[in-house]
Amino acid sequence: MKEPIKATLELLVEKANELTQEEFTHFLEEFGHQMSYQYTSDPQQLTVSTVAPSQTMHKSFILTYRMFVQEREHMRLIDPTKEISTNLLDSSLSPQWLERVQDVAQKIHAFLREKPTIPLVINLIDQQGNTRTETPTRWDILETLLYGEYAHSTQRARLKNWLSTPFAPMVREFLMMEFRNILAFTLGGIQHLAHYARIELGLPQRG
Repeated sequence: MKEPIKATLELLVEKANELTQEEFTHFLEEFGHQMSYQYTSDPQQLTVSTVAPSQTMHKSFILTYRMFVQEREHMRLIDPTKEISTNLLDSSLSPQWLERVQDVAQKIHAFLREKPTIPLVINLIDQQGNTRTETPTRWDILETLLYGEYAHSTQRARLKNWLSTPFAPMVREFLMMEFRNILAFTLGGIQHLAHYARIELGLPQRG
């Protein structure tokens, strides 16, 4: 195995372990995706109430999680609009690893290209009064919430549009619920891959 490739797998294992130890991950394990519906006398009105992690939990988790998403990272595998990092597909790696990493990435990408289980339909009105409907995929939601509140202007503008509605609190709750669901699913893929990275590196398996 080439040294830069070995370093990438070692980093993958290290960062997967960090995510596993994050307070946010413990929150997901404890509370799952608790959600309650409250109907008013108007059947069209729906209030969503969720158990929410703190902003500190989110920020800490996301800083590490982004390393599996961003284009410049050598262990990128989550973004369905980009190829898997070439470091994870190097010819010096075993056929078993190459099969495993492609399988995990394919499952994550397929999941992210789909609409949420409860599709979110957002009606947007531009300054000219024209209306368009947007139904975000899971990747749209992940990308927007991964960057929209803390960083990139494009995602921040999209999030602002999504929340430009009288029902903004309910929309935000749905988005955050789905965001946590996406993080939990993709984290499972990362942890699964880290297990096989340890095998590839000849490291002892965790108890």
